[in-house]
Amino acid sequence: MDLIEKLKDALEGEIENLGYELVDLEFIGGKDGHRLVFYIYNEQGITIDDCERVSGFLDTRLDELDLINTSYYLEVSSQDLSRPLKTDKDLLRNKNELLKIKLKNGDLILAKLKDIKENSIIFAKEDGEDIEIEKSDIKEIKIEIVF
Repeated sequence: MDLIEKLKDALEGEIENLGYELVDLEFIGGKDGHRLVFYIYNEQGITIDDCERVSGFLDTRLDELDLINTSYYLEVSSQDLSRPLKTDKDLLRNKNELLKIKLKNGDLILAKLKDIKENSIIFAKEDGEDIEIEKSDIKEIKIEIVF
């Protein structure tokens, strides 16, 4: 189990108890050091106070867990529209949105979510045709931002 999975297992339920959904988690290394970024969601929206509340909780809890053996900056943020949708909950929350589905073979599909199965996702294409795609064939799903 990698670090991200361990952190999600240990903290996802606790973050939910605070009233937020853990949408994504990243551990990013760079020339300026490492960043541990928690992306949270609440249907009422996320304010700076929400980020501070979760950050304060995580600051203490991460020290207790002691899973990271390098220095890092902790960030708590709301999700943005351009980020990939990674979980079934995230997809369901955006069911009525036009989605851009990038497949591992390079194909690109624009469609709306119709249904989620254990190993596949059914989308409704703009021409009305349904297409079922294995989750393992999907590289990335994002909201298609239309101006």
